[in-house]
Amino acid sequence: MVTEGIEFNNAKIDQVVDYLENIDRYKIQVSPGNLKINTDGKNLILTAMEDGVKDFLIRKSFLHKLLKWYSFPLNQLYRLSIDTIASVCNDYLMNMNRSFVNITIEKNEALTITSPEYNEITDLEVIKNCAALGVRTVSRNDFMLRITTEEKFKFEAVPGDSCGIGINVINSETGFRMLSIAHYILRYVCSNGAIARIDKTGGEKIHYGQRENELQEFLNEQVAKALSNQQKISKSITGLSDKPASEFVVSVNKRIESFLGKNESKNFFGELKDDSTLYDLFNVVTDKAKKYDLSKRVLLENLAGDLILN
Repeated sequence: MVTEGIEFNNAKIDQVVDYLENIDRYKIQVSPGNLKINTDGKNLILTAMEDGVKDFLIRKSFLHKLLKWYSFPLNQLYRLSIDTIASVCNDYLMNMNRSFVNITIEKNEALTITSPEYNEITDLEVIKNCAALGVRTVSRNDFMLRITTEEKFKFEAVPGDSCGIGINVINSETGFRMLSIAHYILRYVCSNGAIARIDKTGGEKIHYGQRENELQEFLNEQVAKALSNQQKISKSITGLSDKPASEFVVSVNKRIESFLGKNESKNFFGELKDDSTLYDLFNVVTDKAKKYDLSKRVLLENLAGDLILN
């Protein structure tokens, strides 16, 4: 029904930069009234009637972004026929109160739809801004970018359990995630990762309504703030061993259920014991996170990071 772009999973920076610098991508500005979604029976196709008529296969990210615009429940898509989905999308386009929208075209496919108020900082800009820190891994798909930097601060969470703290940066060119900067905690013995907020006030900025270059300035400011706050985070992590896991399992499991569904959340903490600590719970969540796709992995690693701030 829809196409999907290439996904990079913990890739090297040069590989992703080369891809982004050479990808065939451009934007068109068009009135929503000059857009129509059709189907050939198998695929959704966007027809743009602006300076002629052009057809583009629709990416999953475009479909989800358009439906997200009107808070359509994406988990109900599988219940609808392709013709019904096309009809709903066309109704949404006709009801857009915009003189124009921006359509990003990638490899002759419709990647996303954004309003004139959308402020872009490209994934390539984010990667290059972080390059001086030493980029450890880059993960990226049509929905989001995730960068982890090399660990500048190292410590032992418990005796013999070495960890490092770098920086985690998330961006979305397609309008699904805020620009966010956080700590990235890596446990060396098993390569488990966690994402922890710089502080309780967050470290996120939306892509809408910002002045020129504000997103770039915010990224640089938050990176500097994170680097100055790493020792404090390490002390919070070592303190997890002083708290019982039992006090947190119920609340954590509710969040996991919301991320993964009831079936997958069952027995998520099966290996925990009666005397397990919050640090044990932290490690279970980060270990399980590694088996999921980028979006779910980030959700679980953020959940683990939130335990640090308890």
